[in-house]
Amino acid sequence: MKKWWIHLLLVMSLVSACDQSFIDRPQLSVQTTDNFYKTEADAIKAVTAVYNYFQAYDFEVEKFEFGDIASDDAEKGGESDNDRPFVKDLEYFRSRSDNLACRAMWSVCFSAIFQANNALTNIAKIDMNEALKDRLLGEVCFVRAHFYFYLINLFGDVPLITKTLSASEYHLPRTAKATIWNQIELDLIYARDHLPLKSGYAKADLGRISKGAAQALLANVYLFQKKWAQAQKEAKEVIESGEYQLQPEFQDLFQVKKTDFGVESVFEVPHISTNTGWGDLSEGTVVPIFCRSRNSGGWGFNCPTYDLLAEFEPGDPRLVHTLLFDGDIFEGEVQFNQYSPSHLCSRKVFLTPSERIGFDSSDAPFNLKVIRYAEVLLIHAEAACENGDFQEALTSLNRIRKRARESSAIDKKATFKNVNKYQVSKNQYENYKFLNYNYWTSNSDKQNLLPDIQTSNQAALRQAIRHERRIELAMENKRFYDIIRWGDAENHFHNFAEKWKTGKGSQFRKNINEIFPIPQDELDLNPKMTQNPGY
Repeated sequence: MKKWWIHLLLVMSLVSACDQSFIDRPQLSVQTTDNFYKTEADAIKAVTAVYNYFQAYDFEVEKFEFGDIASDDAEKGGESDNDRPFVKDLEYFRSRSDNLACRAMWSVCFSAIFQANNALTNIAKIDMNEALKDRLLGEVCFVRAHFYFYLINLFGDVPLITKTLSASEYHLPRTAKATIWNQIELDLIYARDHLPLKSGYAKADLGRISKGAAQALLANVYLFQKKWAQAQKEAKEVIESGEYQLQPEFQDLFQVKKTDFGVESVFEVPHISTNTGWGDLSEGTVVPIFCRSRNSGGWGFNCPTYDLLAEFEPGDPRLVHTLLFDGDIFEGEVQFNQYSPSHLCSRKVFLTPSERIGFDSSDAPFNLKVIRYAEVLLIHAEAACENGDFQEALTSLNRIRKRARESSAIDKKATFKNVNKYQVSKNQYENYKFLNYNYWTSNSDKQNLLPDIQTSNQAALRQAIRHERRIELAMENKRFYDIIRWGDAENHFHNFAEKWKTGKGSQFRKNINEIFPIPQDELDLNPKMTQNPGY
């Protein structure tokens, strides 16, 4: 028997040596880039797959951790400092190159860009309807621009990749921010010029990127670069398109399923539950449970700060629909946010007990609005102000304030709102001591509630717009980037730390902490990569 096996092995060796095709056989039922991109249907599937990165767990969570928690609007929360400790490092500006949040954000952004480049390269070669091809390429250009927008604002100079790379091209040096900004603009201009209006999509295609979404992001890109004239122009075109309106009731924007793809939605990420839980590219979102109080079965992260609470004007209806307080009652569930440093949680992504039924809590069917029409108005107001066009700035700014003051301060889903109070012991509540007004009295004073801003002083108008942006977009992961782009972040964070007697913000270092460290994994793998200064 032993001799038989030896002979068999020799024969197999001879055959394989004589005929290489013995092992070089095509893989059956395996899709590759070469055999996938063949038809119009393949192109549509490829673009849909690129959209998946908007729903990725790492991306959705890290947006809140960088955008809110690293700012003065929110604190980490969680069960303790040891619950996602690397996020504590983010908000205290002591991150190192092994920070898991930095690694996750870097990875998911470049993964999305890799897939976008594959789609752009290969869809262009498909023989298909040219108008549809242009639209699909426009959608993918938006995706690539969107993820580079995050990379450039979080890490500074990063490798610019606009094609499918071969193995020999993987090690790329950093590209200057100016070059990356230019590519982002080019991608969004292509998207703007080749995408239909929101109203041009069939109902089955709701949620796809539209011309308005591309213009809104382009306006924001110009705003971040202080290209005020271009930012004002693009935002004004979105405003005058007639495609969008402000939702009459502010709270309706954050009610599950109530305003999905509604009149104020410029770009939103849809979610349906698949009961597959968190941590994958599934259709549901982890955000509601991520931000909900641990006493209500959540994870207790992204807790609003005292500073954000203090920013609200007396009686502003948006306060009730932005923050959750100790003692708020929803369907018999009394809110008690003891793991929140401020005792506050976010109302904007809160699901009531009945709204949590029927799906895995970490896989919620809750759409996330990425760009709202309100933000377009604020972009327009800010750009117009910097251009010296005060009347246009005031018009857009006061539209936001008008909607706010005309919105109801009654939370439709709550049986009781314990506004501006926190629990000191069971069933005993006290007002936050730094607030010197009665909320309900102020809210009932309609004559003085959120009056229109009337000023021709540029500095005063600039401050009013910045205030309004903070309040309107609070807890929507925008704040950190605003603080950085407005300049003087070091003084801003140091003043915050001094005001509230906290270590949060006190370690911010100018010309270092405006961006975060390049992940160590990338430094180890790419010999051409260098670390950001100070890390």
